[in-house]
Amino acid sequence: MNFKEPLWTSAELVATCGGAGAQPWYADGIQIDSREVLPGDLFVALPGAKQNGHDFVAEAFSKGAVAAIVSEEVSGKDIPPLKLVHVPDTMEALRLMAAQARLRAPVKTIAVTGSAGKTSVVQALRQALERTDATHASIKSFNNHVGVPLSLARMPRQARFGVFEVGMSGPGEVRSGARLVKPDVAVVTTVGAAHAGKFNRLGEIAKAKAEIFEELKPGGVAIIGVDHDWAGDLLDAVKVSGHDRLTVSVTGEADVRPLRITEHGNCTCLTADIAGTTITYKIGQPGREWVLNSLLVLAAVKAVDGDLGHAALALAKLEAEPGRGRQYLLNLPHATATLIDDSYNANPLSLKAGLRRLSLTPVKGYGRRIAVLADMRELGVNSSALHMKLADDLKRFGVEKVIAFGPQMNEAGKAAGISTERWHKDADSALRLAETLRSGDVVMVKGANSAGLGDIVQGLLRISADDRADDAEDKLGVSYAL
Repeated sequence: MNFKEPLWTSAELVATCGGAGAQPWYADGIQIDSREVLPGDLFVALPGAKQNGHDFVAEAFSKGAVAAIVSEEVSGKDIPPLKLVHVPDTMEALRLMAAQARLRAPVKTIAVTGSAGKTSVVQALRQALERTDATHASIKSFNNHVGVPLSLARMPRQARFGVFEVGMSGPGEVRSGARLVKPDVAVVTTVGAAHAGKFNRLGEIAKAKAEIFEELKPGGVAIIGVDHDWAGDLLDAVKVSGHDRLTVSVTGEADVRPLRITEHGNCTCLTADIAGTTITYKIGQPGREWVLNSLLVLAAVKAVDGDLGHAALALAKLEAEPGRGRQYLLNLPHATATLIDDSYNANPLSLKAGLRRLSLTPVKGYGRRIAVLADMRELGVNSSALHMKLADDLKRFGVEKVIAFGPQMNEAGKAAGISTERWHKDADSALRLAETLRSGDVVMVKGANSAGLGDIVQGLLRISADDRADDAEDKLGVSYAL
């Protein structure tokens, strides 16, 4: 989007957060990481557990920042004192900016939470809504106590739709994020064992996700994926909140559901009932998880009075985000193989979805389906049991080889009776993996973000000619009515 008005001016900022600044300026962007500063950005110096943003104010100005919000004394020859905005608390200033950005734009907002699929739904909603009006959305996984206010503070005043991801690692975080967003529509994708280490039982995860309904605006709509054991808890929470709801299911009765599905290796076609409106459309990504994602997207578009036709067109052109299922054709010196980059994160729900996607991706000739997996994190005392449950899925989805970066994935692969190798990540891991591949293989890379398997993906792409495989011809499909 191209906007004629600045994102923030010095006068508006001072009026919003009470900061004291001496020289007028206007900013076209906001950054909290000095490495990402572009000319014209406003830099917010946030204190952190490992690093303090105040130590990087000079770097931000050297890269073209127009001003910096600070709460500590900073000095340096590259720091123009007249462009420092002094506030008592920079994090609180960012939250105040978020609240002001939400108020100043005539925008309908959608907040998305859930144990899996949040980022994919947010990005698909952005693409669906921006076809008809100015739309702003969270980027990457900016969904925590910093990411939510930052995403809101970046929302242009010309926006008409705002889509925000709200995550959590413990109770109360969804409520806090949703309170800033003040959503017209709240989406809960699903409930599963993500971040289970912070909860005594999985039902508490559902309760924490349901906090989002408490912050819905009057007349707001709750959209709930119900294909899990805790759907009843979410529905009860909506009833208590007094808001309208739309239920979404891939496999059962719901307000929004598929009527017929045809699955291909590189896309899915379906006819669906979207709360009384029948629509036939194509999803530009394969996998059952994308069926659910698309239904959630269309339900949200309908709830904000968006254009379902344009939304369907956007779904047909969906491209997976890097690290979230994007496919590449690897042209290696000795072989040609398909890479599925799902390296950003992993929990029991998303890993099962990833394995299903692996099963749908065609192998060629004597090719194999290979899963490169790192241990899942933040699963608490049930971590070992949750990993062992994957053994059935590894067999069910036709995985022929497991390369395990972690002891628990190693045990799961062995329990499945599949050829399993335990690797330790090092600088040569990508080259070693490339050398194990043969023509026709499909390899999926997935694990907790902290495991750093994205480095292996980047290494494979450097070795390869890096051709995209999304458009690879696949005329085989599985069709069925529901």
